[in-house]
Amino acid sequence: MPNRARKWQGLPKFQEAPRRKKIGTILKLAGVSCVFLGLAWTLCYLYFDRAELAVGFTGLMVVGVLAITRSRHADGMSLLIVAHGVFLSVVGVAVIDAPIAWVPRSAHMFLLPLAAGAALTFDARERYGSLVFPLICLATFAAFAVGALDFLAPGTSPPIEVRAWGARSNTFLAMALLVVIFAIYRIDIGNRVRLERELGRAVRNGEIEVHYQPQVRGNGVVTGVEALVRWRRASGELLPPGAFIAQAEESGLIRDVGLEVLRQACVLLAQWADQPATHGLRVAVNISPIQLLDPGFVAAVSAVIGDAGVNPALIELELTESALSAETAETIEKMEALERFGVTWALDDFGTGFSGLSTLRTLPVRKLKIDRDFVVEATTQERAQRLLGKIVEISQVMGMSALAEGVETSAQRDLLVGLGCDHFQGYLFARPMPKADLANWLQRHCLLAAAG
Repeated sequence: MPNRARKWQGLPKFQEAPRRKKIGTILKLAGVSCVFLGLAWTLCYLYFDRAELAVGFTGLMVVGVLAITRSRHADGMSLLIVAHGVFLSVVGVAVIDAPIAWVPRSAHMFLLPLAAGAALTFDARERYGSLVFPLICLATFAAFAVGALDFLAPGTSPPIEVRAWGARSNTFLAMALLVVIFAIYRIDIGNRVRLERELGRAVRNGEIEVHYQPQVRGNGVVTGVEALVRWRRASGELLPPGAFIAQAEESGLIRDVGLEVLRQACVLLAQWADQPATHGLRVAVNISPIQLLDPGFVAAVSAVIGDAGVNPALIELELTESALSAETAETIEKMEALERFGVTWALDDFGTGFSGLSTLRTLPVRKLKIDRDFVVEATTQERAQRLLGKIVEISQVMGMSALAEGVETSAQRDLLVGLGCDHFQGYLFARPMPKADLANWLQRHCLLAAAG
């Protein structure tokens, strides 16, 4: 099963655009460096008829090509694979690169930019990549620096003049890579600070925009919509959630952003209340785990809904399983308090987190939202299809409804209906759209349904 990270406002958190861009840049930098160095030293060793010593550099070129190829994916697994490949290649070359005469070892210097790149690129919660792996690189660097691994070196080497040139160039290139990595980090920090400052103004300036994606039954009846946040910058550029939600969570601004989304959802419900065709539709609003940590969360949500004068039962708050990984008792207490106020709860991306059935029984959840990955896999994998069926069965046994996200084809919808799921959301029915477009869509949909 592919790696799935928690979602907020419709996008996987691990695939945020800024993070993917940074990982892609680091992978390209590593790839070009490995190919260049590997090719140069391979040719050098072949020139001096030392083909056996060129093997390690051939491996370095292979790792470089892998890094360039994986830069298009720009995910954590690609970064981890390439990092270990570079590590093994550098260690292999450093073993050969034992000090001779007055020429010091230099290949181990590349372990420094490797450690820095990993520490600054991996998320702090990815403890192995951000902490353990960099420490391994630094410990290995120290072992080479004090000569603890000199006994592994072969007894032959190219002419000392070549080694001397190589020592100077390796040191220069390793330091240059270290400078580039720190420059990338500084640029990233600067962008994040600027984004945080602009985002703080965005809520006050009315730049937070909500798009809505309809949720429908198999018979075409619309049951509601999901509110998905966007940021309409002053320049007119529309940013998807992946471009700013992570920064909003880290800075705490997600509290203001989340309440603004809820406020706009309540305005929509108030407008729907006077129309017979829409007065019973629900609006689902995503809740970030960071919001749940706020002691005033329950009061703030209740105040927004109360001030709007809408029926709380038409508000559905969505929470991902990852939000239950800490402070579970406090989270459940807040969920129950809002349920008593009248709102309902849905568990988003069910099956992708770590909550067991025992935890699920204690939650005031009325709906399970099936992650789109399950839907996609179920059309091609029998095992995934059985798992999807079990999720639907669990919802039925526990008296909950099940809604499948990311339904894009008729085949997926028919498969879900066959498994007992009859509540959908996805491009097959409608894409997320602004409120004005939603009104037009609902009008057309109602007319078509009436005609049918």
